[in-house]
Amino acid sequence: QCHYWANNSCGHYKNRETYVPGMCYITTIVCDKLGYSDNCGVLNTLRSFRDNVMQKNHKYWKELFEYDVIGPKIAQMINEDKTTDQEMWHAVYNFYLSATANFILEGKYQEAVTRYTEMINDLKGYYGIREEITEITASYDMSQGGHGKVKLITRKEEI
Repeated sequence: QCHYWANNSCGHYKNRETYVPGMCYITTIVCDKLGYSDNCGVLNTLRSFRDNVMQKNHKYWKELFEYDVIGPKIAQMINEDKTTDQEMWHAVYNFYLSATANFILEGKYQEAVTRYTEMINDLKGYYGIREEITEITASYDMSQGGHGKVKLITRKEEI
């Protein structure tokens, strides 16, 4: 069984000349703040879980929708944050992201979602985001959920 640890989980640093920052706050922390590869094990585990488990199970859709609505705001605040030091981002990585990936690898999906939920709530508190997601927009495309942007399903009108 593979586990991710802070000292060796994402040993490949990104190529800063070709990397384009996005609105995914998890990638912002891992790549922009810590300098790890966008293709590192933790990110790949989280993405696989999103694509193969969360998007296919309605009990996780609220978390995906919240990530898409609030995530870009958190990513922007992280990008603009010049005061938070590396030590905090390493702590976020170790306590939340690496631990969440380990829960996923161990098949402890509810623990993974719980740890993720703690992280988003802590980051919302840290950056003073008071927005709460109470319901999912009816036109939200869940098959694409959890990418850091809201995708709405649109229907072509026949004339």
